[in-house]
Amino acid sequence: MDSIFSDSKTINNSSDVFSGNISDLVNSELVESIQQSIQPIMVKGYRKGQTFLAVGSQHGKRLMLQINVHASEIPTLLTSRNVPEDSNNPNSGKNRPINDNHVRKIKNYIKERIKADNKWILGTITANIDPEPTKILYQKIWGDLYVAFIFNSTSLEITDGQHRKKAIEQLLSEDRDLMADITFPVNLVLEGDLSQCQTDFRDMAQTLSIPQSLLVAYGGYGKDAIAKEIVEQVNLFRNKTQKIKSTPGSKTGYIYTINYVAKLVSCAFTGKSTDKLSEINTDELVEARAKELSECLNYFFYHYAQIANDFDKDSHWRKMAKLTGEIIEKEKVHWKVATDFRKNCILGISVGLETLGDLLFSTLDRESNQFDRNKVKQLAESIDWSRQGNCWQDTLISPDGKGGIKLNTSRKSVKVAVERCLEVST
Repeated sequence: MDSIFSDSKTINNSSDVFSGNISDLVNSELVESIQQSIQPIMVKGYRKGQTFLAVGSQHGKRLMLQINVHASEIPTLLTSRNVPEDSNNPNSGKNRPINDNHVRKIKNYIKERIKADNKWILGTITANIDPEPTKILYQKIWGDLYVAFIFNSTSLEITDGQHRKKAIEQLLSEDRDLMADITFPVNLVLEGDLSQCQTDFRDMAQTLSIPQSLLVAYGGYGKDAIAKEIVEQVNLFRNKTQKIKSTPGSKTGYIYTINYVAKLVSCAFTGKSTDKLSEINTDELVEARAKELSECLNYFFYHYAQIANDFDKDSHWRKMAKLTGEIIEKEKVHWKVATDFRKNCILGISVGLETLGDLLFSTLDRESNQFDRNKVKQLAESIDWSRQGNCWQDTLISPDGKGGIKLNTSRKSVKVAVERCLEVST
C-alpha cells in the first residue's frame, strides 16, 4: 500500500532517529515561522525565565502542558514538598516521605543501562503549577501546540515522580557527563490549590501492583532475562511455570512461577537470592549463562530421576525421584500431579529452588562460569529431596506446634539446609 507521503524522502540514517523518519513531512516555512515566533520570547525573557514548546491536553477539567526538561534543569525547576519523616500532619506536604532505597534503585537502573549502552525508560514526571501570570505565561500556537514561559521564581511542585527527580539529582552530582544530553518529559498540571494537588497525588497513587512474575517476564537483562530462557530450556520448568501471576495457582498444572526460577538463577551464579546480575547486560552474556545453567539443571534433574531405580534408597526418596522423571518427560502435567509434587518434594517450592541454586553455586567455577558436572551429579544422587529428607528437618521444615509442619523460607534457614546438604554429598 502506498503511503500518503509516498513521494517523500525517508530517513534511514540511525543518527537521525530522534529527528524523525521522514525528511519533508514539515515544510521549512513552518519551521522558520515557529523559530521566528519563539526567539523573541526567549530574548524578551532572557535571565527572567525559560521558554518551552509544549503539547497541551484538556482533561479532568484542567489544562495539562507537557514540556521537555534537560536533566541539568531538573534540580532547580522541580521541587518536592514532602511530608517530613517524623511528621504526623499530612498538610505539611503533598508527597510521601522520600524512600532512599527506591531512589537508589532508580539511580542504579539508569546508570547501569547507560554504561552498558542499553535502552532504558523513566515515566513522565507530573508537577503542578499555579496558572497565575506571575508564575507561568502560556498561549496556544495551533491545535495542541503551545508555547510556555516559566519564570525563574516559579517552582514546579511534583505530584508524581519525586523519587525519579531525586535519582536524577544524585546522578548529576556523581557523574554529570553521564546525563549531559538527556531530557525528561514533565507533565504540568495547571493547578494552584494545595488540597486539589494532594487529591491528585492520592488519585495517581491508585495503581494496581504488578505481579513479580510479570516483572521478571518483561526483564531485559540480568537474572530476569536468564530466567526467561531457562523456563523454556529446562524440561522440568517448560510449560509448568506460571509467567504472569504471583503464584502457580491451584488446579492449573503449574508447579513454579518465573520469579521462583529467577531466584534460583541469582543463587546459582552469586549465592544470593536477590542479586540482579546487572553485569549480564548483553544478549550474548544472557544466552551464554542461560545455556550453561539450563544444561546443568537438566543434567541434575535427569540424575535425580534415576534414583527411582535405586532400591537402597528410602521409599519417599524414590517416589519423588520417579515423579520428577515423569514430569520431565511430559510437556504438560495434570494439576493433581503438580499439586503432589509441590506438596511432597522440596524441589517443587520456591525455597527448594533457592536451596538448589545455592548448592549449584558451590560447584561453580567463577573464572569460566561453568558448573562442575561431577559435583552436580553428587548433589542429585546423595540428597533426599522428598520432604521427609533429613536435610530439611528443622531447617526448611519444622513443627508448627499444632501437629503439623511449617516451611521456613528465610535465607538463614536455607544456609543451614545447604550446609547439611554439603555434608552428606561430600
